[in-house]
Amino acid sequence: MPSRRRFAGLCSGGALGALSALTSGPAGAATRTHFRAIVVGSGFGGSVAALRLGEAGVDTLVLERGQEWPVSPARAVFGSQERVRGSMFWFRSVARWPGVLPVPVRPQPGLAEVSEQPHLDILCAAAVGGGSVMYTGATVAPPRSCFESLYPAGLSYDEFAARWFPRAVAGLGASVMPPDIYASPPFTHSRLWDRQMRRAGHAPSPALSSFDWDVLRAELRGAVRPSAIAGETDFGCSDGAKKSLTRSYLPRALATGRVRLRPLHEVRAVRRRRRGGYALEVRRLDPSGAVAGTDEYTCDLLFLCAGTLNTNRLLVAARERGGLPGLPAAVGTGFGTNGDQIGVRSTLLDRTGPSQGAPCASTWFSPGAYEQPARVESWQWLGAHGLPLLFTLLLTVDHDHRGRFVHDRGSGSVRLADWGPAKQLPSARTLAQYQADVLSANPGLVTVALDYPFPFTAHPLGGCVIGRCTDLEGRVEGSPGLYVLDGSLIPGNVGGANPSLMITALAERAMARIVAAGG
Repeated sequence: MPSRRRFAGLCSGGALGALSALTSGPAGAATRTHFRAIVVGSGFGGSVAALRLGEAGVDTLVLERGQEWPVSPARAVFGSQERVRGSMFWFRSVARWPGVLPVPVRPQPGLAEVSEQPHLDILCAAAVGGGSVMYTGATVAPPRSCFESLYPAGLSYDEFAARWFPRAVAGLGASVMPPDIYASPPFTHSRLWDRQMRRAGHAPSPALSSFDWDVLRAELRGAVRPSAIAGETDFGCSDGAKKSLTRSYLPRALATGRVRLRPLHEVRAVRRRRRGGYALEVRRLDPSGAVAGTDEYTCDLLFLCAGTLNTNRLLVAARERGGLPGLPAAVGTGFGTNGDQIGVRSTLLDRTGPSQGAPCASTWFSPGAYEQPARVESWQWLGAHGLPLLFTLLLTVDHDHRGRFVHDRGSGSVRLADWGPAKQLPSARTLAQYQADVLSANPGLVTVALDYPFPFTAHPLGGCVIGRCTDLEGRVEGSPGLYVLDGSLIPGNVGGANPSLMITALAERAMARIVAAGG
């Protein structure tokens, strides 16, 4: 494998060559719109790509449609399920989110997009740091059997376990919940969840999490405003309790001096240039949501890391409109929801604590006890406030139920097709079996039905599946210099795990090989 010094030589004439002078444009129209590499999106895959390109000396721009959100020890920067604000949502006039009343809000470039697809709401982030601002920090790897049944044979589980998962865990700063925090009142619900699992004959394990335990300790002392211990997570933690990518990969990328980041720059279309490279139509927004202008950006190397929904929107539209005519027909296929289900049970005999802290403390994986292999994780609800409710996130290993993204010529939009309620029934039955299992061993428990009217997923995956639409490093077939490094690489299901660690590890492996190969 070429050394770092050899790669520096490739930068002068190879596929990752010719650095340009680094500039940072003014707030209005950009002074420079051509970069050697452009990364679209600043989530898990995009942040990894930006860091490794910057370390390799590649002139790189990160375009992010969302805003960069500040941190405050005393102020509620974000809205929440209990403090609904327009800034929570990406250009919505009515709030729409699990547990949020459908109240009118002012449309603006807010934190979360809710895309209303047929039979499914797709929830995704729009912010510097992508989904890391909104996720619940669970940093979990798929078991070997699930990994090997879902991913191409060229991806070695042993290699991921020995190298890429540990690198991603270190990069994200994940660790298990310390005993003093686990023993605190806001995590009574976590201890009770574990006790119920053990009574059912299951041994939960501590879950890696990307929360900053020192900030949680400050919250417990009253030194900063309660955020994570109060259950805030879906719309961010205002005090920086969550180690989002804005505290890990992104600052390191910018510190290389080779990477620039432009928030509120929304990529609307992509096309291949006749003389090579790519052109992007980019809409500039101001924080209120007004359009400040539209520019064309160009690059030699394009890394699409906009998240499953938006990467598919860009690729499928570009193929159908002729901007990327060489894209494989399989692009847009293989979409899945990761088999996610939320389960609620009520305890009539035990107290759950004054609030339910957000970080997931524990997890357990079942390869064969239920209809589908499943992982369960102790979850929480911001609005619990001492109510006798316990929440579980269940993620099934589903190989079969997939949808696809298609281009609607009438509206010009890309939408989800071939998806219906029946495709989520196996995972719903698996949840019911798990709940019955735990209830049978714990007197005083009852199942509580969720009343959210719209099926949803916060883990959309697939559409540009690795090994089918790309090679094993995310190089898109038929489009030299075009890479995909986000959740759309994953074949609709991580394999009994949350997506963040797998996306980060896939991107780390891909970037190491792209840099070593010079492109």
